[in-house]
Amino acid sequence: MRQRTRISLLAAAALAATLLPIGSAAAVQAKPTDVRATIAVTVNCPRYEFFGYYCGYDTSNAYTSRGDSGAKVKELQALLIFWGYSVGSTGIDGSFGAATEAAVKRLQSNDGLKVDGIVGAATWKDLRVM
Repeated sequence: MRQRTRISLLAAAALAATLLPIGSAAAVQAKPTDVRATIAVTVNCPRYEFFGYYCGYDTSNAYTSRGDSGAKVKELQALLIFWGYSVGSTGIDGSFGAATEAAVKRLQSNDGLKVDGIVGAATWKDLRVM
């Protein structure tokens, strides 16, 4: 009985393949879906007693603003991500662009700092949480 069922299933599959060729309007079409995924970035920023949080890129706390690039911007972006602020789809790229500036402004607004998008002493202190 099992063998006969197996043959019947194979015959049904062959018949379906003949009647419903790939791309046929009668075939079930998959609906396109939005495949944009949330990119989860994890950063490791341990807290040091003498310094505060440090993500491994730069310790200078130097003034930085839109248009800057390099290690200090990577440190800024890593700290922003560490505290839950998105710096855009490129993540930690070392380029202080519009998304990084927007993240800085959100942090400044949330923490009661002057909202200017510029990372000076007060914003660095807030990020480092000394």
